Amino acid sequence: MFIINLIPVHVLFLLILHRYSLRLYVCYSIFYILGLILSMQIPFVGFQPVRTSEHMLAAGIFALLQAYAFFDYLYTKLPRVEDFKKLFSILIILIGTMAFAVVVLLTYHGYIAPWSGRFYSLWDTTYAAVNIPIIASVSEHQPTTWASFFFGKSIKRNFNE
Repeated sequence: MFIINLIPVHVLFLLILHRYSLRLYVCYSIFYILGLILSMQIPFVGFQPVRTSEHMLAAGIFALLQAYAFFDYLYTKLPRVEDFKKLFSILIILIGTMAFAVVVLLTYHGYIAPWSGRFYSLWDTTYAAVNIPIIASVSEHQPTTWASFFFGKSIKRNFNE
């Protein structure tokens, strides 16, 4: 889950920093498509990569990269920059609205699973302790008290023994 979300964030930052290239487009497209197909070959994973919210960032960046490549191609073909800016503004608003509506509709009808407890526990560290009892029962998942940092005994070992 970490890798499938870390790489799209990296690609997003490259797009924001205007570091788009054909190599980035080809590499991320191959990574996403092959990763999606190969991960779906694992029996217990199945269609989770296309049906869970945790994977939507990778899919969204893939769609964004396709749109960016399309607009980059259009930019080279249009004679005037003003035409491109108008077309770009209209298409971004239209595509963004449609994509958001489709994701909301698919989530509402149950085709895409809602956010899981793992996602919520990233933002609220007390979420898992309160709402997921198995995590609350494991002492390793409990936060360390501040007193243990200041008043805990340090153990010194003699390695010469």
